[in-house]
Formats: sequence, C-alpha cells, structure tokens
Amino acid sequence: MRVLVTGSSGRLGAVTAQHLRTNGHDVTGIDLIPAETTDALIDILNKDAVLAITQNIDAIIHTAAIHGKHYELNYPREAFIDVNIYGTLNLLNACVTNGISKLLYTSTTSIYGDAMVDKEKAVWVDEELPIKPRDIYDITKQTAEQLCKDFFYREGLQTSVYRVGRFLPETDNLKLNHRLYRGLDERDGAEGLQLALEQTFPEFEIFNITSSSPFKKDELVQLKHNPAEVIIKHYPQAKTIYELNGWTFPKSIDRVYISNKAKRYFGYEPKFTFDYLLNNLEL
Repeated sequence: MRVLVTGSSGRLGAVTAQHLRTNGHDVTGIDLIPAETTDALIDILNKDAVLAITQNIDAIIHTAAIHGKHYELNYPREAFIDVNIYGTLNLLNACVTNGISKLLYTSTTSIYGDAMVDKEKAVWVDEELPIKPRDIYDITKQTAEQLCKDFFYREGLQTSVYRVGRFLPETDNLKLNHRLYRGLDERDGAEGLQLALEQTFPEFEIFNITSSSPFKKDELVQLKHNPAEVIIKHYPQAKTIYELNGWTFPKSIDRVYISNKAKRYFGYEPKFTFDYLLNNLEL
C-alpha cells in the first residue's frame, strides 16, 4: 500500500514510517524537519503542496500536530488552530480530490481532559468516557476528530481516530510508572496503526491506543490512594527491582487507559508494556 505519513520526523511518525516500510508498504514521509524517515519537507498548511504530494497515494496516516508540550511553551492559539484544524482539513480535502480512500488520524488521550478527574478513585478511561477538553490543544484535536467524522459520512472517506497515550522523553522510573496506566511505546503505536490500516469500518470509529494495564475496575479506589499495594499484587517482583534501582512507585494513580476496543476490532496487543520493561529492563 502507498502510504503518506505526516509528521514523519516526530517520535511516533518516524517509528510508524519505518515500521510500515519494514512490513512492505511504500511510504512517503513528510514533515517540516529533516529526518531519515522524511522524504519531503512540506507544510500541511500549503494546500498546493499537499495536493501534489498526495497524488497516487492509497492512504494517509496523519501524526503531524502542534502538541500539548507546545501549549506549555505558550504557543499562540492560532498555531494550534492552523496546524491541527486547517492542516487536517487540507489533508481530508486532498483525499477527496485525489481519490484517497483512507485517512487514519492520531489524536490524544488528553482530549478526555477534566473527565479524568475524580477525588475518590482512578478513572476508567475507555472510549465511552465523555470528552471534556481543558485547553486549546484538546479543543483543536476534538475539532479535527469531528472533521474526520464529517468526511466519513458526507464524503465516504474511510477516516478513523486513534487517541494515543503518553510517549514523552522520561526517566526510567517515570517511564515504567506511566506504562502501568497511561503510557505508550512508539513501537506499539506504530503496530496499532499498521493493523488498523488494513481494516475497513462500516461506521466512524475512535480507538484508544495505549500500553496495557493489569488493573481492574474494583481496584480503582485503591489505585487512587495506595497504588503500590495493587502494583505489587500484580507484579510481586517489582518491589525488589524498584528498591535495587532506587525507584519509587507512583503515590497515586488517577486514571487507567483501556485499549480493549482496538484489541477487539483489529487485534491490537501492545508488546513493550510495564511487564516487558520490568522483565527485560530494556529501558
């Protein structure tokens, strides 16, 4: 399949482009920043450039965005609106003009926002949880998701949304902790997108793509107030490993991301999980 990957110099985009190539896809990577995984330096706000690069493409995986970290750096609202909304709209219009049948949009679990706040217990974050955006980043990702939905039903374009978990640079201790309930390894994200690329959905679908979690709904109160006890129950070896490395368990777990829908729909099974890291120490 001839696949265009936007944001191909970013953490998820680069791994996705390479993963697709390794698995036999003909990939074109575009970004504003040079990288080995990027074939053309193209701004998705440039309509003509987007129309030209998307000729003879079968599908688009859209990872390019102005991210939450840019909000913390005080990027203006206009930057989020331009890239996350108008950039996405340019790609969707190019799909219609050039006869591209499929666009996979990478969104964010951040979009659940204030719905993930509960003083009494950790929040069970599956796709049924209402979204309550907190800032301009979340708002623009929500809008782009709705644009994808509109093109699915009005234009017949196979759009779908993938709300990915956290994959920021982190210390080994924080990386392990986050893989328990909110993190994602880019390699698992890339595999999930490749699996989804092969699917055709009769309805517009949204999926969480995160690492797996051993936790159950009846543990949510304990996770909020005493997570170490729950973690050690599931992973007895973790106590010794953490002590040997001088690591600390999270003092409170406020959410648990669930990707069971992706597993049901296209067999998503994350590999680089807390369990994997703990037992292989490939941090």
